[in-house]
Amino acid sequence: MFTFIRSLFSHDLLFELSENKLSIKAFSSDLSYEDEPYIAIENTKKGEVIKAIGKEAKSLSGSNIRVLNPFKHNRSFVADFMCAEKILQHGMYTLHKSKIKPSPRVIVHQLEKTDGGLTDIEERVLRELALGAGAREVVIYLGSKINTNIEDFDKVKSRVSAT
Repeated sequence: MFTFIRSLFSHDLLFELSENKLSIKAFSSDLSYEDEPYIAIENTKKGEVIKAIGKEAKSLSGSNIRVLNPFKHNRSFVADFMCAEKILQHGMYTLHKSKIKPSPRVIVHQLEKTDGGLTDIEERVLRELALGAGAREVVIYLGSKINTNIEDFDKVKSRVSAT
């Protein structure tokens, strides 16, 4: 019930993920969020606290601040699941600008390290990232870039289902 109500205040979204850029676009809208996928975590007496996300995080430094890119690893696309999830949450909430927690349908498009397709584990990681960020439905997409002004969630989903 609450998911349905939250869905009324959510846009269908496209997450385009790469090592150097996170792009979140709303279908049939000009709403978008783009930033570098960095997160700065500060060690405090009370535990770890997110200090900044994006370009701002990249520029922070200090003995008690750890800056990382959770989408940068030499063998795998996702190096730190929890940090990647926090970055996606931040982007989704920033795009929606609503006090009501969004519950969008999401297409996840990994742009790098896809030679030979994705393994079941890689697909599950992407699906769990989007669900953890707040998505109510997730479709994993591989292929050419999606134009969110021309296509919609259901068209892309039917293309993926047909393959």
